[in-house]
Amino acid sequence: MQVNWLSPKTQVQRAGSHGTGVFAREPIATGETVVAFGGRVCDGAALSRLPPRRRMLSLQIDDDLYLVGADEPEPGDFVNHSCEPTCGVCGSVLLVALRDLAPGEEITFDYAMTDSTPYDEFTCSCGTPSCRGLVTARDWERPDLQARYDGWFSGYLQRRIAARAAAVPDPVAPVTGTAAAPSSR
Repeated sequence: MQVNWLSPKTQVQRAGSHGTGVFAREPIATGETVVAFGGRVCDGAALSRLPPRRRMLSLQIDDDLYLVGADEPEPGDFVNHSCEPTCGVCGSVLLVALRDLAPGEEITFDYAMTDSTPYDEFTCSCGTPSCRGLVTARDWERPDLQARYDGWFSGYLQRRIAARAAAVPDPVAPVTGTAAAPSSR
């Protein structure tokens, strides 16, 4: 039994210079679940003992928790990164279409939506106009990506982003602790 699930509307095929990818084989509607990742959960210490290929095919699901797929790659393992993704993360393990997808479009997500540790940093070759050139564990902290992917980050990153936003004082909020204006009675 496979641990990942792919929509029957998708197929695995060659992805040019990126090796293998997952593509829509029929139309996929905005908000439709396209991929569900599965596997075993481990902490960072256990992840660091795995071979590089296994680490690369893992998914960070919390601050020090990772979802490690099957011993042999499965179709879901071939979902590639893109700096202009077609899918976003829902919860921690689902990918949903960010827009309507036509047959032939590649199913991708931005690893900034899930990763906050450097277990899988790499030079990006997605070739999109907004390609960052380097995918890092700190990409989720970028204000432009937080705005673009608002609501599409893994749950633990959404919580971090919200906590950081709450800790930053609002420059237009009224200052508390000042004397009240005299009443006009």
